[in-house]
Amino acid sequence: MNEFLSKLHNFKRGLNLRILARALVISLLCLVVGLHAYFLVWLNTPAQSPTLVYLNYALRALMVGLVLFLIYKGIRGFYDNRSAARWLDRQTEHEDDLYQNLWELKQQKESEPVLDALARQAQSRLKASSYRLPRLFQPSQWWLILFVLAGIGSVWALGWNEFRYALNQFRAVKADAIEYKKTVELSPGNVTIGKGQQLVIRVLEPDTRLKHRLFYRWDKQWRELGMTDNSYSFPALEYSIEYYVKNEVASSPVYNVVCLDEPFARSWSLYYKYPAYTGLGSRSDSLSYGNIEAYKHSEIIISLGTNIPVETAVMRFSDGTSQALQRVEETSFSGRITVTAPKTWYLELTDALGRKSRPEEKTISVIPDNAPEIRIIYPGEDVLLDQSLLLPLIITASDDFGLRELSLHYQINDRPAQQTTLRSLIGSKLFTLDHTLDLKGFGLLPGDTVTYWAQVWDNSPDRQSAQSVKFKARFPSIEEIYREIERQAQSSTQDLQSTLKEAKDLQKDFEQKRRELMKNDKLDWEDKKQLEHMLDTQQQLTEQVENVVQDFQRLIDQMQRNDAVSSETLQKMQKIQELMEEISTDELREAMSKFEQALMNVKPEDLRKAMENMKFSMEDFSKKIDQTLALLESIKKEQALDKALQISKEMEQMQSALKDKTGDPKQNTDRLAQEQENISDKLDNLQKALDEADKLLDPAKDKQLKQEMKDLKQDMKSGQLQKNMRQSQQQLQQNQRSQSGQSQSQALEKMRQYTRRLSEMKESMGGGSMQEVTSAMQKAIRELLIFSKQHEELRGRYANDPYPIVNDLIAQYEGVQVSLNRLFSVPQVTMFLPPKFYIDLTDTNRGYRDVFINVNEMQYAQIPAQMEIIQKGLNLMIYDLMQTLNNPSGGGGGGGMQSLMQMLGQMGEEQMALNMLSEQLMMQLQQQGGRMDAGMQQQIQKLASDQERLAENLKRALQNNPEAQKQGNAIKKIIEEAEAVSRQLRNNQLSQDILNRQENIISRLLDAQRSINKRDQSERRQAQSADPTIRGADVNTDYDTLRRKAMLEDSYRLFPASYQQVIIKYLKLLNE
Repeated sequence: MNEFLSKLHNFKRGLNLRILARALVISLLCLVVGLHAYFLVWLNTPAQSPTLVYLNYALRALMVGLVLFLIYKGIRGFYDNRSAARWLDRQTEHEDDLYQNLWELKQQKESEPVLDALARQAQSRLKASSYRLPRLFQPSQWWLILFVLAGIGSVWALGWNEFRYALNQFRAVKADAIEYKKTVELSPGNVTIGKGQQLVIRVLEPDTRLKHRLFYRWDKQWRELGMTDNSYSFPALEYSIEYYVKNEVASSPVYNVVCLDEPFARSWSLYYKYPAYTGLGSRSDSLSYGNIEAYKHSEIIISLGTNIPVETAVMRFSDGTSQALQRVEETSFSGRITVTAPKTWYLELTDALGRKSRPEEKTISVIPDNAPEIRIIYPGEDVLLDQSLLLPLIITASDDFGLRELSLHYQINDRPAQQTTLRSLIGSKLFTLDHTLDLKGFGLLPGDTVTYWAQVWDNSPDRQSAQSVKFKARFPSIEEIYREIERQAQSSTQDLQSTLKEAKDLQKDFEQKRRELMKNDKLDWEDKKQLEHMLDTQQQLTEQVENVVQDFQRLIDQMQRNDAVSSETLQKMQKIQELMEEISTDELREAMSKFEQALMNVKPEDLRKAMENMKFSMEDFSKKIDQTLALLESIKKEQALDKALQISKEMEQMQSALKDKTGDPKQNTDRLAQEQENISDKLDNLQKALDEADKLLDPAKDKQLKQEMKDLKQDMKSGQLQKNMRQSQQQLQQNQRSQSGQSQSQALEKMRQYTRRLSEMKESMGGGSMQEVTSAMQKAIRELLIFSKQHEELRGRYANDPYPIVNDLIAQYEGVQVSLNRLFSVPQVTMFLPPKFYIDLTDTNRGYRDVFINVNEMQYAQIPAQMEIIQKGLNLMIYDLMQTLNNPSGGGGGGGMQSLMQMLGQMGEEQMALNMLSEQLMMQLQQQGGRMDAGMQQQIQKLASDQERLAENLKRALQNNPEAQKQGNAIKKIIEEAEAVSRQLRNNQLSQDILNRQENIISRLLDAQRSINKRDQSERRQAQSADPTIRGADVNTDYDTLRRKAMLEDSYRLFPASYQQVIIKYLKLLNE
């Protein structure tokens, strides 16, 4: 029993100790919380505040009461033996309350056996069971207590100095006397920093009991900032400020923070000194911001100003080099560099803080001094040399600053290249030189090729050069020349044949449409479109013929340059070219113009007349093309014989040159043997040319010539010439110069015989052609004389009714056409007929057509005049043919042209005087209100006589001057204009229309002079005149034309009368 009671007493003591410990822990926690509450109030209340004293007492009383309450409550909660026994019973699963019953029975003094039995049972249960005393606090309660204590402890630790002061004040109940620092010391004080840098302001050895506040300003107003841990940081200060720190006791001095910008170049100035060779003056540039752009070798002076004072300024280049700039002032620097190559660089500025400026990349660009350019613009392509061996060149060179030296390089075959300096000093940027490369002294043979090019240098120190494209000039054989000539001639012939076919088809369609419209006067939209299409087609055909004319002129020029044909054949070809120019006549253009106007007006009568004229013009167009084609065909055999003759001459020249070379020991015999072989090949070409010429000969007309050709070909086939050349080649290969020279002499003699015989055959062919032409002309004269006499009889029979003579007139017209067709059936006749014959022929045919049209329309009034025109035309045609027989060459020449030019120039001056006089009379008439007095009428009649005299002079020139006949259409227009003016003046009519007509006369006279001058230039062109530098001389009267036009402008009328009289006197002097 005692053992049980002892254990029970132990359990009771343990339980009571836990209750007491819990009360103490809670009391301590309350004490800590109360002390923390005091600290919190202390932090937010001045240290000397009475509130802290009151709070101190209140907290003390509260904490004492709370501790006492907790102890009291704990003591009351102590366990006694009974409650301890009961606690033990609750700790087991038994529900018999063994321990409590034992205790109570003990107190009731039950019998000892019962008590012992219960005690043994209780003792055994105590031993069998494990009883744990209750925990002081639950885990969650411990965590809460620790959290509160940790939180409060951390606050105290963070503000340990303040807590220490607060604790002392709490213990003392009253505040201690506190001594504060009398000054506030700051870091960094006065300082200079860079813009954008961090600034940290700190209080040195701060009094933690005081609250420090930062004040700053950048203008007049102070601003306050709170400080953390007695410091404040400006992360990136952008401006200068003033600042100080203040607490409850003291204030710091005001300090200055100077904030400097990052150093940079505020201003730039570049002064360029260009190299002397450029010829450029110096210049300044302040807008490039250090980017340099200059020519190589330019000197650049760089001046710059900085935003702040800096210590150094250095140029850092991309190639790793650098150059320091010289200080001029505190914020300005200067330096000098020479541009040699493109690169990049940046400026490095270093200020007093050691800061460096941001690198901004800048460029040094070298303006390219372009290499010179050079071109050979003429001929500008590979060419064939003509027989003169002169190669005209136009060389143009340019450079952006200047040229220095121009040279021409040339290389013959594979020989070493040679050069010649054309110009050593050139004083311009653009240079054009006309130069003729003379190759006569180089011994060129057919087949040799000359490669040539030009080279030029500029005036820069780098001495740049340029080379033109290389061109080749080959010295062709006569066979090659003729191949090209034949190709061009064939092309022209084919173009004319195609044009002729199209013209005939168009003529057929046009005639069909014309007949349709004669039955129906109404012209619908479809008919109009068809006629417009036909007109366009005729225009295209006309343009095609003009293109053929140009091509044929180039062919003639090529023949002239290469002496490819004889002078007689060349004259014939020039005549053919003139005939080609006459295919597209002014009458055709006028008919096309009138037809176009009739289509626009759509008057049936005008349209019928226009279509009638158009019909005959189209017929003439086709006939002239047909005649030209026949003429081209007729001269083919002469060209073929010329080709053979030229091949023979070239072969003879080549053999003669080879013979001279053979006697020169410096010449290579293998090369000479090759040349001999080339000459042998040329003999084969000569035989082929003879075969071609033989095929073109007419067995009937050229019987004798054909026999001579046969004899020549048999002689050549005998092989003697071929044998001599073969021997010469073999002897040269064996280096037997002497024996080869003998063989060459025999071959050369044979070649000369061939050339002489071919020349005789050529002369014989020309004589036969002339006989045929003369016979055709004589026959035409006889027939036209008969028709002229018949027409004179018809004119005598004509009264007022044409029908009795219409049939005879139609028969006469058809007879004239048959006679003319027979005349033109000899193609070469056209080469001898003067232009005047074609003019008279056109007038005659037009007279016949007008008569037939008037008869058809029953308009008989004009028939007598038209019959007279026919009579005049027939007689003039006869006269033209007779003149041609007396002067087969056609007359003319340079003297005829010059006399015609002088005559037209004099007429132009006379017409200018007439125009000025008409202008004065017109002004006088306007001043008199349109009334003519007797004196004015007399002047007008004199003016009419002078105008008529000018027309008569032109008529005589057209009749007698062959050169004027070549300008027949143009001169006829002038005559018509002059006669129209004369008629109006005879009737005392003076109007603006007369002035305009007189102006047209002047213009036509000038056009005629230009045309004659152009023809004279063409006819006097020589083989070497292919030099394009030759320019046609200006017509002398061009200046007079400009002066005349200026006088007739409105501004002339504004001149004073006295000045106008001076002009008139000047013109009269010119006329005299």
